Amino acid sequence: MKRLERIKEDIFKLYDTIENDMNRQLCRNHHLHVYHEMEKLSNDECLYIAALLHDIGTYLGFRGKHALTSAKFAKEFLEKYDCFSAEELDLIYEVIALHSNKDQVDFYEAELLKQADMKAHHLEDFF
Repeated sequence: MKRLERIKEDIFKLYDTIENDMNRQLCRNHHLHVYHEMEKLSNDECLYIAALLHDIGTYLGFRGKHALTSAKFAKEFLEKYDCFSAEELDLIYEVIALHSNKDQVDFYEAELLKQADMKAHHLEDFF
């Protein structure tokens, strides 16, 4: 879990670079809600990291499909740590890339991120 804690800290610093105050707060809150939902569903560190980065492309203002831009950014962001295997980076990329495809059933880990995201959205809509 040391790897997760170190990367989580850097992800929070990344959130802080979002210039618009409202977007910065929305980004942090939504990603943390998804992270906490993922903790209920899995003990896979890679899925926790995917939860913290799954919509980052939207909040950083990238153009294109948010799931794909977020997946690409996440993979490039995480490669610099040199502590992930190619399989782990591919898993993180794939689950993020597929998370907005709610009408299609994908592999197990991708479905976990979809479920955590939907639960977080439901909670956010409630409040």
